[in-house]
Amino acid sequence: MNEVRNDYLAALEADVITMHPGEYLTLSYVEPNKISPAALAEGLGLPLQEVEHLLAEEMDLTAEMAVRLELAFDRSAESWMAMQAAHSLMQARQKVDPASVRPFARLSQVDAA
Repeated sequence: MNEVRNDYLAALEADVITMHPGEYLTLSYVEPNKISPAALAEGLGLPLQEVEHLLAEEMDLTAEMAVRLELAFDRSAESWMAMQAAHSLMQARQKVDPASVRPFARLSQVDAA
């Protein structure tokens, strides 16, 4: 279990830059192409409020949004979801105190006993 905790700590200490998909969308597509939130919402077939919340990083990207972004821009739904997963994991690792979790023995250690 120490290996898992070491991986956890290494991930926390690494200078890994994770970006919210809304930030990436803004910097890579919306601003350079001068796409308004309303135009983006209409193009994606999503409510304006949902798009505004995504761009403001106030909500997580959903799988449906990722598919719509894949169809609208040259980037796979999987890559959009991976970006969201990386961002969410970074936030969770910052929030969770490892000392608050009791590790369980590995199955291989239990079987050997």
